[in-house]
Amino acid sequence: MRTFILYKRSRILLVVIALSIVGTACFGYVNAKELSNLAPAAEASAQTSDQVPQGNDKTKVQLAELITDLRNEKNLVGLAAMVVVDGQVVASAVDGERKLGSGVPLTIDDRWHLGSITKSITATMIARLVESGKLNWSDTVGECFADAPIHADWKPVTLKQLLTHTAGAPADFSFLVALKQPALGPECTQARREAVLDVLAEEPANTPGEKFLYSNVGFTIAGAMAEIVTGQHWEDLVKQEVVEPFKLTTVGFGPPKSPDDTLDQPRGHKRLLGLKISMSDDADNTPIIGPAGTVHMSLGDLCTYAMEHLRGELGQGKLLSAETYKVLHTPELENYACGWVKQEPGEKIPHKVYWHNGSNTMWYALVVFIPDENKVIAVTSNDGEIAVAASVAWEVVNANAE
Repeated sequence: MRTFILYKRSRILLVVIALSIVGTACFGYVNAKELSNLAPAAEASAQTSDQVPQGNDKTKVQLAELITDLRNEKNLVGLAAMVVVDGQVVASAVDGERKLGSGVPLTIDDRWHLGSITKSITATMIARLVESGKLNWSDTVGECFADAPIHADWKPVTLKQLLTHTAGAPADFSFLVALKQPALGPECTQARREAVLDVLAEEPANTPGEKFLYSNVGFTIAGAMAEIVTGQHWEDLVKQEVVEPFKLTTVGFGPPKSPDDTLDQPRGHKRLLGLKISMSDDADNTPIIGPAGTVHMSLGDLCTYAMEHLRGELGQGKLLSAETYKVLHTPELENYACGWVKQEPGEKIPHKVYWHNGSNTMWYALVVFIPDENKVIAVTSNDGEIAVAASVAWEVVNANAE
C-alpha cells in the first residue's frame, strides 16, 4: 500500500510539472499597467550593462539604473530594455543572469523569446502575401480548407477575423495538442494542419465577427492557411517575408539554444512548487502554435521590426504600403488590430501608443511604438513571473515614453 501511494503521488507530481511546463500558455494582450505588485524579496544583481554609444548619456544612465533597481526590487532573473528614437538607439540596459545562479551575465545582444509578439509577425508576413497577390484579407476558412470536413459556421470566417481575434476561435488547443513537439518542417506543418482541422470540425466558440476572444488557435489557423496557399512552412514564410526584408539577423523559433557548458544565450525560468528554476533550452509551447507565439530575437532586432511598423503608421514604411499598414494597425474590437493593441492617449502616456506583449510562462517581452514621438521601447525578461515582469516592463515604458 505504501509503495502504491508513493507511486500515485509521484505520478501526480509529474502531471503537475508537465502542466506547468507545457500549459498551452502563450499569453499576450495583458493590461499590465493595472497588475498588482506580486514580487518576492530582492536578490543580488549580476551585472548592469549599457553598451550602446548613441544617445544622451543621462538618458542611458537613467535607464541602466532603472533596470538594475527594478530587477533587484522585483527579484527577476534578468531584465533588459532598449529605447530607439528616430531610428537610433538612445539608451539600452541589461541586468541579471542568463541562468539563475550561474554567474553568467546577460548582454544587450542576447536573444529573447517573444511569446505573443509573434502574432504581429505572423500578421505582417500575411500582409506581405496579400500585397504579392497570394492571399486576400477576405479569404475564408471554407475556401482554404475546401476539401476538409469543417463545421458550416467556420466556412465564412475570414483571414482578417482570425488576425483580430474576432473569428470565434477558442483560446487554446487541447492539452493533448499542447504535449506534441513535432520537428520543424514537414512534420510540424502536418501536425499544425491536423490540429487546426480538429478545431474546424467543431462549432466555433463564439459567433464569428461578434465578440473578441484572444485566441492562439485563431492565429494558428491563419498560419496554416498561409502554408496551404503557398506550399511553404510557416517558419520559412516568416524568414522570407519578415526576417530577410526587415534585415533581422537574430531571429529563431523556440527558445534560443544555450547549452549548459557555454550558456551563450539566456534560459527561461519558471516558478514550480514554490521554487524558481531554470528551464532547458528547448522548453516551450508546442511548435504547432508557432504562428501565435514561438519567435525569438534580440532587442535590437525587435526595435528594428517595431520601428518599421512605426514608420508605416506615419506613411513612411518601406516594406508595405501605407494602406496595408493601416489595415494592420486598425482595431476591430477591444482596441485589437492585427497583432497590435492600439491605446489612446492617457494620463501616463499622453500619446497614441501601439503595443503587444507575450510570454510562454518562462519568458516575458513587451514592445511599444509611439508615432508622435517617433519612439520604440522594448523590454524583455528571462523570467516567467508574468505579472511581475509585465508591471516592471510598463514601468520602464512609462518612464521613457514622455
